[in-house]
Amino acid sequence: MEVREVDPRDDAAVAEWFAVIDAWQRAGRPDEPGWLLHEQAAILRLGAEPDADERRVGLVAVEDGQVLAAARLDLPVADNTHLADVLLITHPGHRRRGAGRALLGEVERRAREAGRTTLTASSDEVPGEEGRSASRGFGPALGFQAMQAEVRRDIALPLDPAVVSGLAAVAAEYAADDDLRTWRDAVPEDLVEDQAHLFRRMSTDVPLADLDWREEVWDAARVRRDEQDVQAMGRTLFGAGAVHRPTGRMVAYTTMGVALAAPERAYQWDTLVLTEHRGHRLGTLVKLACLQRLADEVPEVRFISTWNAAENAPMIRVNDSLGAKVNGQLVNWQKRLP
Repeated sequence: MEVREVDPRDDAAVAEWFAVIDAWQRAGRPDEPGWLLHEQAAILRLGAEPDADERRVGLVAVEDGQVLAAARLDLPVADNTHLADVLLITHPGHRRRGAGRALLGEVERRAREAGRTTLTASSDEVPGEEGRSASRGFGPALGFQAMQAEVRRDIALPLDPAVVSGLAAVAAEYAADDDLRTWRDAVPEDLVEDQAHLFRRMSTDVPLADLDWREEVWDAARVRRDEQDVQAMGRTLFGAGAVHRPTGRMVAYTTMGVALAAPERAYQWDTLVLTEHRGHRLGTLVKLACLQRLADEVPEVRFISTWNAAENAPMIRVNDSLGAKVNGQLVNWQKRLP
């Protein structure tokens, strides 16, 4: 078994690496677009740039010239420099041959070499597999502990206009001091500093269980770099924010992403209401505003997928009010490196 690093400039090598990821996606969720080759190729390319906020490297396990497993190691640079995150996938047709273990050994070696002390990972569990997927055996056997489950919910689009108007009318009564703003691809210049502050708070104010995650460092320049990266991946971003009129500050936001090459399914990224402004239905209002703009500008979208920690009851209530249906879960894993 040989472990190789993937050259992000070598299209053929990247395609072989991605083929393992895609085979895993097709086996688990065959009716969804999932990650696309050009998206993951851009992630590797951007992560190799010298000024990247997160260094990323692709790795493959090869036997007799055949790629059996693929990994992506992400090393935060701007913050959380004690962490390393790994995407580790064995081709469904080549399991139990030691490829995953070989890749993990190299991942851990590189993480320790970079001074990292905690390794994180996540695994998708499709409906009916919750709690008994292959990762439930593989993870603990390799020293990982399941720290948190995020239930996936899918919302069908377009939303029922009667549901939208009813929710918006009720929510507006609680948010008389707030104005709604929406944007596409780039947050307006007058809100970019507030967006940086909200991104920082997003890293600490959401339920994290016992995950060893610390506050992220954001400024306006990093917000703009992040937006550019989204576009480089062939995605379009929609955002909405609530601006508190008495202070002029954005105090809640949501973002959603769509792959332009496969627009039938959108993905919920962040939603946050600052702790001191909760209780005013701002989560509902920003999501409604963002979903409306998304539907207007990319009408091909038929579903949006969102993930919530089981303990995040307020956001679950918002999604349920929009007709969300449970569709499996994401398990977050963690391992302390010796």
